[in-house]
Amino acid sequence: MAIIAGPSPVIPNVSFHGTAMNDTTKKFDLSKPDKSIIFVPCGICKNQTRHEIITSYCESGSEDCGQGASVDWEDKNETLQCLGCENVLFRKVHTFSEDVEYDGNDLYIPERITYYPSIKDMPESVNENDIPVSIRAIYHETIQCLANEQLILAGVGIRAIIETICKDLKAKGNGLHEKINDLKTKSIVTNDGAETLHKLRIIGNDAAHDVKAHDSKMLSLAMRIVNHMIEGTYIIPKKIHEHFPGKS
Repeated sequence: MAIIAGPSPVIPNVSFHGTAMNDTTKKFDLSKPDKSIIFVPCGICKNQTRHEIITSYCESGSEDCGQGASVDWEDKNETLQCLGCENVLFRKVHTFSEDVEYDGNDLYIPERITYYPSIKDMPESVNENDIPVSIRAIYHETIQCLANEQLILAGVGIRAIIETICKDLKAKGNGLHEKINDLKTKSIVTNDGAETLHKLRIIGNDAAHDVKAHDSKMLSLAMRIVNHMIEGTYIIPKKIHEHFPGKS
């Protein structure tokens, strides 16, 4: 499909029908819905705003389970644009026939909605260019896990960031507990700071060993603490060296 510059072209409704294989059938539909204005949260406006659905690419499928029963699913992949700030984002609306909930009166199939990029309130991340290369990858991946509500992996990532910082600072000890205490002995962190890092270590242990997903607000706060540690350990000393060279 060619990409044409200029005014947005009219997108016709197009259907692509799969063939049955192993009693499973899929169908793909590309369309622009007639009712294309919806209210969703905007990550830029920080509020519920009117969005236009620019396009929708829908995958629907069904698997024959025999005796007249089937398992069915649908994924609507939508391109949205905020009619306020004009920011573009993507939304996936997933439904699955076996995903049934009860609202107190009736059974229903809920819509599972995911936004890309995430519209959740997130702690501001530090500039990754200001931190050591060894920390950048795990820091970036942990931020992405938080943004996409991958809460178990985010907990593991927070612990991994602290462990990587300890390694970078050459903290001694057989485990993370001893290494955090060594940072306190070397006056790199205060007593209260070490106590806080131990709490984050426990969050990571729960996620890694017990597959526990902590509350997103708790993890966001934990990430702010990590940011504070990175700023105090790397960013502020770097900027002091840049702006006050040769001064003591």
